[in-house]
Amino acid sequence: MNVKSTLWNAITKKAASLILILEKEIVTADILQIVEGITVILRLAALCIVHCSPPTDSTSIDHKVTHPCNTDTCKNTPSSSDSLVNIQFIWISSDFITRVVKVCRSLLEAATQIINLEQVVDRIVKIFDALLYAQVKIPLSDQILDNLCGMLSLPWICSHPDDSFKTSAFGIDPLALSQKTAQSFSPQTQSHCVFLLSLFPKNICLDWRKSIYHWALQSPHEVIRATCVKGFSLLLHPRGMTSCTVIPKALLNQIKDESELVKVACAAIVGKLSCCLSGTFSVQPPSADSNIRNVTYGILCSSLTVTSAHEKTHSVQACVFKPFLTLLENKVSSSVKLAFIENIPHLCKHLDFNSDESSVKILIGSLLNLMEDPDKDVRVAFSDCIKNILESLDSEEGFIKELFVSRMKEAYTNAKISRNNELKDTLILTTGDIGRASKGDLVPFALLHLLHCLLSKSASVAGAAYTEIRSLAAAKSIKLQAFFSQYKKPICQFLVESLHSSQMAVLSVPRQGNELQQQEAAHHREMALDMLSEIASVFDFPDLNRFLSRTLQVLLPDLAAKASPAASTLIRTIAKQLNVNRREILINNFKYIFSHLVCSCSKDELERALHYLKNETEIELGSLLRQDYQGLHNELLLRIGEHYQQVFNGLSILASFASHDDPYQGPREITSPEQMADYLQPKLLGILAFFNMQLLSSSVGIEDKKMALNSLMSLMKLMGPKHISSVRVKMMTTLRTALRYKDDFPELCCRAWDCFVRSLDHSYLGSLLSHVIVALLPLIHIQPKETTAVFYFLIVENRDAVRDYLHEIYFLPDLPELKDIQVVLQEYRKESSKSTDLQTTLQLSMRAIQHENVDVRIHALTSLKETLYRNQEKLIKYVTDSETVEPVISQLVTVLLIGCQDANSQARLLCGECLGELGAIDPGRLDFSTSETQGKHFTFVAGVEDPNFAYGLLMELTRAFLAYADNVRAQDSAAYAIQELLSIYDCRETNTDCPGSRLWRRFPEHVQEILEPHLNTRYKSYQKAVDWSKMKKPIYLSKLGDNFAEWSATWAGYLITKVRHDLARKVFDCCSIMMKNDYKVTIYLLPHILVYVLLGCSQEDQQEVYMEIMAVLKHDDQCIRRLQDSASDLSQLSTQTVFSMLDHLTQWARHKFQMHIAEKNPSKSCKDRGDLKTSSEDCGEYQNVTRFLDLIPQDTLAVASFRSKAYTRAVMHFESFIIEKKQNIQEHLGFLQKLYAAMHEPDGVAGVSAIRKAEPSLKEQILEHESIGLLRDATACYDRAIQLEPDQIIHYHGVVKSMLGLGQLSTVITQVNGVLVNRSEWISELNTYRVEAAWKLSRWDLLENYLASDVKSTTWSVRLGHLLLSAKKKNKAAFYETLKIVRAEQIVPLSAASFERGSYQRGYEHIIRLHMLCELEHSIGPMFQQPDGNHSRDSLNWCARIEMTQNSYRAKEPILALRRALLSLSKSQDYSELVGQCWLQSARVARKAGHHQTAYNALLNAGESTLSELYIERAKWLWSKADVHQALIVLQKGVELCFSENKAPCNTKNQLIHGRAMLLVGRFMEETANFESNAVMKKYKDVTNFLPEWEDGHFYLAKYYDKLMPMVTDNKMEKQGDLIRYIVHHFGRSLQYGNQFIYQSMPRMLSLWLDFGAKAYECDKVSRSERVQMKNDLAKINKVITEHTNHLAPYQFLTAFSQLISRICHSHDEVFAVLMVIVAKVFLAYPQQAMWMMTAVSKSSYPMRVNRCKEILNKAINMKESLGKFIGDATRLTDKLLELCNKPVDGNSSTLNMNIHFKTLKRLVEDHTFSQILIPLQSVMIPTLPSIPGSHTNHDPFPGCWAYIAGFDDTVEILASLQKPKKISLRGSDGKSYIMMCKPKDDLRKDCRLMEFNSLINKCLRKDAESRRRELHIRTYAVIPLNDECGIIEWVNNTAGLRNILIKLYKEKGIYMTGKELRQHMLPKSAPLSEKLKMFKEVLLPRHPPVFHEWFLRTFPDPTSW
Repeated sequence: MNVKSTLWNAITKKAASLILILEKEIVTADILQIVEGITVILRLAALCIVHCSPPTDSTSIDHKVTHPCNTDTCKNTPSSSDSLVNIQFIWISSDFITRVVKVCRSLLEAATQIINLEQVVDRIVKIFDALLYAQVKIPLSDQILDNLCGMLSLPWICSHPDDSFKTSAFGIDPLALSQKTAQSFSPQTQSHCVFLLSLFPKNICLDWRKSIYHWALQSPHEVIRATCVKGFSLLLHPRGMTSCTVIPKALLNQIKDESELVKVACAAIVGKLSCCLSGTFSVQPPSADSNIRNVTYGILCSSLTVTSAHEKTHSVQACVFKPFLTLLENKVSSSVKLAFIENIPHLCKHLDFNSDESSVKILIGSLLNLMEDPDKDVRVAFSDCIKNILESLDSEEGFIKELFVSRMKEAYTNAKISRNNELKDTLILTTGDIGRASKGDLVPFALLHLLHCLLSKSASVAGAAYTEIRSLAAAKSIKLQAFFSQYKKPICQFLVESLHSSQMAVLSVPRQGNELQQQEAAHHREMALDMLSEIASVFDFPDLNRFLSRTLQVLLPDLAAKASPAASTLIRTIAKQLNVNRREILINNFKYIFSHLVCSCSKDELERALHYLKNETEIELGSLLRQDYQGLHNELLLRIGEHYQQVFNGLSILASFASHDDPYQGPREITSPEQMADYLQPKLLGILAFFNMQLLSSSVGIEDKKMALNSLMSLMKLMGPKHISSVRVKMMTTLRTALRYKDDFPELCCRAWDCFVRSLDHSYLGSLLSHVIVALLPLIHIQPKETTAVFYFLIVENRDAVRDYLHEIYFLPDLPELKDIQVVLQEYRKESSKSTDLQTTLQLSMRAIQHENVDVRIHALTSLKETLYRNQEKLIKYVTDSETVEPVISQLVTVLLIGCQDANSQARLLCGECLGELGAIDPGRLDFSTSETQGKHFTFVAGVEDPNFAYGLLMELTRAFLAYADNVRAQDSAAYAIQELLSIYDCRETNTDCPGSRLWRRFPEHVQEILEPHLNTRYKSYQKAVDWSKMKKPIYLSKLGDNFAEWSATWAGYLITKVRHDLARKVFDCCSIMMKNDYKVTIYLLPHILVYVLLGCSQEDQQEVYMEIMAVLKHDDQCIRRLQDSASDLSQLSTQTVFSMLDHLTQWARHKFQMHIAEKNPSKSCKDRGDLKTSSEDCGEYQNVTRFLDLIPQDTLAVASFRSKAYTRAVMHFESFIIEKKQNIQEHLGFLQKLYAAMHEPDGVAGVSAIRKAEPSLKEQILEHESIGLLRDATACYDRAIQLEPDQIIHYHGVVKSMLGLGQLSTVITQVNGVLVNRSEWISELNTYRVEAAWKLSRWDLLENYLASDVKSTTWSVRLGHLLLSAKKKNKAAFYETLKIVRAEQIVPLSAASFERGSYQRGYEHIIRLHMLCELEHSIGPMFQQPDGNHSRDSLNWCARIEMTQNSYRAKEPILALRRALLSLSKSQDYSELVGQCWLQSARVARKAGHHQTAYNALLNAGESTLSELYIERAKWLWSKADVHQALIVLQKGVELCFSENKAPCNTKNQLIHGRAMLLVGRFMEETANFESNAVMKKYKDVTNFLPEWEDGHFYLAKYYDKLMPMVTDNKMEKQGDLIRYIVHHFGRSLQYGNQFIYQSMPRMLSLWLDFGAKAYECDKVSRSERVQMKNDLAKINKVITEHTNHLAPYQFLTAFSQLISRICHSHDEVFAVLMVIVAKVFLAYPQQAMWMMTAVSKSSYPMRVNRCKEILNKAINMKESLGKFIGDATRLTDKLLELCNKPVDGNSSTLNMNIHFKTLKRLVEDHTFSQILIPLQSVMIPTLPSIPGSHTNHDPFPGCWAYIAGFDDTVEILASLQKPKKISLRGSDGKSYIMMCKPKDDLRKDCRLMEFNSLINKCLRKDAESRRRELHIRTYAVIPLNDECGIIEWVNNTAGLRNILIKLYKEKGIYMTGKELRQHMLPKSAPLSEKLKMFKEVLLPRHPPVFHEWFLRTFPDPTSW
């Protein structure tokens, strides 16, 4: 410290000099001042040590007194002693302390020489005091303590020589010293000594100190006695004793001491005593804030306090303190009482309130007497301490509460009698304090007392009460009105009692004259109203009427219960005040009055009160009860929890008065609970809705809410499982509402849920399992026991009932309480663990993500996010390992995209996060076909009469009903709509076959269960009528149309008012309430509403609709748009909705048109006349709609589609605009070109240029350049444009964008800054570019300036800038806040896109952004955790993540750019290499996209890092620019530089790069054709030598051999043996290491081998000269092939299986032997596929084939026995199928029956021993290959589930074509049915080969990124030839023949040419060409215009699908 503070340095120097003077042992005159100086310095040091030292581990230092255990503990803890040394050195040295003690001793020894000895002694004692004070922080050595103890005992040693004090520390006899000095200790100083002696540790002369104590207690000086008392607690400090009655007599005697000082000391010790008696405690310095008061006088140590080690230990018996209570008696002085009061807080902490009731009573009674103490200060001080008493009670029930209540009442009475207003004031204060401190019943008790005072005549009392009431509410921190609500009942009761008693007093006065009486009555009315007003104002009610209306429901029942004339007068008064009539007020509140009377009156009182009410209202009881029948039930049942029997009786009364049409038809006299349940059943939903309102409404107090929840439990028990199960969904909503309240609500909630699950039918538990568990999970930490009990009941006790749902519970936390439950779940998982792989987890997650309950969804998404993160490696395998992505991934993406429309914002965000974790998978690799075919191909729903409409709408409403589990209003609206629709469509289960019951049966069972209760509900709708005429039109963007949900609901609501159709109007009306709550319902209904509006509307209405739609389409949010990348959800979603509506209209019109056509073509039966009328009406309707559709300009639609990025739709509208409006296409090429550029279709852009006649404008040239990546040229064009139009900001945008694209970032910054100097107003537009450039350059300073310069813009790059900057500044909060916003912005366009097909492709840009945000979060997360910068890179696999994205520059470049920025933020060791890698990847991507200029820039940037791949990339770049020679030179140089001969490459990665480079050299050499073949060959061989296990090397070598072979051998097969061996060898080797070239190498390898074998056989036969050579060669080749057979995986041969099978009759035996092994091996591995492929051969008409086939199958059976049965079954199946094919059919029958015609086939397949035989579908017949290099011997080529034949459907259809093929339906083992066609008399082997060829083409198309993006593919199907002329073909559903389509369209247009007509126009062959041409052009062409496009428009409303 000396070093740190100059002041302290000076002080210590002074201390040193002072002590030096004293050590000289010369007693000078100014000795007092010197000692005083040392005293001051030491006291200062002590204070500093204790209060300014760094906090150390206080428990170990807390002074040796603290530990009842041995003091050694302190010395043995190294940590503490280190820190101690630390402190000593800071303030004073231990050496100094020793010196001081020595000096003090020598001074005492020289006592006789000192003049003012008494003061010196006083100072010395203060020095010791300072040392002991510091001892709290620094333990002193025992030697020093011994010394101190001796010196402090001096006053007593001489007077007790026989107890001589033994100490080793003294050099001389203590007795002598004592005799010298004892007299010099003044009483004050002695008192200090006594106190300080009590502070020593246990091991220092304990017994001696105790005896001094006793002597001191007998001292005549009160100061000493008082100090003794004070120190007593410290000395007492029990040694681990816990008995609490150890207060010695000596102390108790002091209580009776006369001296006030001693009494005060006794009172002040109570708190410390309680601490000491309660067990372990420690001595603590006073806290800094109490500012050490005693320092100025007295001693430091007197401020030490005792604190207990445990906060509260209620272990001290009350009886211990009984003796002290005398200190509280009336006559004792106030100072003593005040001292005692100060100790109450401590005392309460340790007092045991639960045992020894009588003592506690006495103790608290004495304390409570203080509230009537004569001294006001005492009363006020006590009032403050009340909270300590109340807070330390376990509960406020029991005798203490009664004590409080009775004492308060007594005190009030006394105050009243003695008329002591001062006392009354403090009593009010005390009452307030009681209320503030209490939590239970004392609050209303206090409140009512205060209210009583408030109504007092004395103004001061009323004023005080007013203040207290308000501060009471403030203390509970609730608003006054809420406070009032909480205690409404007791307050109102009090009010009624007060009013009634004063009114009674008036009425009992004898009557005066009429006048007077009226005056008196008026006066009393005024008085009553005044009382009410007083109370209304204290609770902040604005006026009396508001107060009355809030309290009527409670006041009236209490008044009615009085049933007296006085009550009538009061009711009349209140009614008059509220301006209503008295009868009305009673009738309207009858339900509250009745339920109150039933619950709180005896039978007689009830009868009296009901009679009184009958007279007052003049209505019969029955009619009164039926006024609000349901309401009465609700109110009564609200009280069933507390008053079961009374409520039951009340309900019986109600039942006996029920009306005749009541749904309950049981006995009227209800006695049993079962009857009661039946009676209540019809009213149950209404009752639940009421309970919901009770729990939700903010005006209902928390106590009432608890009452409601309690009653709900009683209600569940009463109703029983049968009735509760039927309303379980609603019941759960109600229970879930209760979960939102805290404080002792959770425990109640748990009980209620427990009651609920136990009141359910067990069969329903499963379906509710996840709902209940997710709802209760948040309570698991608050109420572990109760929550676990519910889970235990559900999962453990009912595990059989919930078996099938256990998989949904995969998210329980690992808590010890849940152990048993986890065991059950684990057992379940073990049983189903055959599939507990990731796929199953994902399947479960997907089901949970689509769960109707929002909590389950959020939970599922959160755990899915974790799963995705943890299983990255596996997921990446799923995506990239095989040619197609695992189906589960495609499904997952679909589900997450749909999730982006979730109503809950948190769920939407989570979907976005999951999509980010999954990564932006290339859209071309995902297969969305399965999911979409189910959803999209629904039949068109024409209108509300269509049962499909009702079905769809009810399903949608059921979804909404379940989804709003946490929003009661919404759920009730859905329930209302469901109830109305069910009745409109008369949908219910009946025995007849009516449309209603047919509709009912269509619903799945779980939906029926939800609909069922709504068949009898009685919801009513209370919608406020809206005055639509005042509303601003168009609604869009007006006040009510500024967000999507509101706009859609308002517009739909308005449109509904225009619907003229009755049924439709009814349907829409009942759904209109729901629309406000759920926009999905609105979106479902809007198209239908629009149709009906147009059918019957006036011209103005139509105009209004038109205006609204145009407002949406034309809303160009360019103003907002520039600033925000993603337009607001409003414009995106509304535009999309309008599209859906127009699609629906178009479809509707076509539908009507086709019906019309169908009616026009009179079919077989003759039409009635009546029908024609309807068709003419239809025709009018049709024209209405089409006219409206024509109003909407197609070009506007195209522009709107373009704006919302639905480009395919834009093209469709634009084309129809050009065709319909007969536009000159030349004028619109600009827009078309823009469209194609946006769709990234460079071909389209080029096509537009090709048909352009005029010279392209600058804009158009720019578009062309940009679309093919010529950004330099684009920049030049922009430059020119700027010269021409310098004011157009768009050109500047273009220039800067191009520069950014080229990667010239510094130029971008310079350019933008330059422009902004002159045009500062453009900052919000252009800032985004320089921000992007700044973060890409990692110039954080610039980034910060640019972001600060413009706060408005929120484009994507600005957002990224913000994120990176907050990461750089380590601002965690800002980072996560922005991240959330940015994610949400990406999800909006995704949710708009997910309305249509192709949403993934359309929203791919945003998916990529989510991908980037995920990487950003994972990279930056660790930086916040470890600020020191040595963090590892995050565990996301960057390489794999970029691999799976779309292989295009625009997809990959943003990701790579962000990665570079992230790397520069985290600056790890391998920073430059990683950044170099990123640049290289950019270069590669740009090169492949053909952006050579951008690629060049990336290569320049990559050049900084010395990566060996750089040269390869540079060479490839040159090559792709067609600079071939330069490419080769660069490459060769690079190889020499990086891989010089002498240094061997270090790791495999570098080896691979080296190999690649060498191979590339070879390929370049081969392709430039400037090198001789040997040189090229050598290069290729070098590669295979260098990397023997790399497929590319072997493949290219074999290919080169193959290319050379014809030249070397003059095309003569005989000479080729040797070369073929090489080629076969290398092709085979390449296949061992990968499948990249399998379709080239495998067939070629087999062909060469088999052809050579055939040739050898021929040579052998004619015994030509070369045969020996050939024989040897063949043997070698066979050997090579055999080797390959062993090394290659069977699936690799499967790719060429047809080729192998076709050569089965090979003439050469040795070759066949090898061939047979191969085929058998494949058959063994994939018997199902191989068997189908071999059937044709096994049934061949060519006997040798059949025999060879048998041989192979026998070989397979030898290898594996069990195949025998399978082969037998398969053969039998084939025979039966052939029989079916060839079954002759007579001309006119169109079906056959399986059971009759093909009984044996059916029997064969349905026999239970029949083997599993695969249904031969395309998907399981073509192997998928691994897509990454390496040998994958255990790859599964047929992923997914297989379906086996399980049976056939009965009907066999016969098709009408020539060969009469038969259509059969197979039932699969997966429960689906598959259609096949059996075709006779047609050789299908060619078709089969063609399909294989097409599959191969599909593979190639899928490999190429661009064709993948366009989803180019050929639709293939399986063709299985069964023999040479029959076979089966997989049936493709929904196929339409081209001819049929065209004929239908021509017929519609009336221009169809029949065959007959065509033949008439056929000119003879000999006619001249000119005639034929004329015929073709003038007759045939006009009759066959192009119409095919119309079919597309009709069939697919949504253009993305084609």
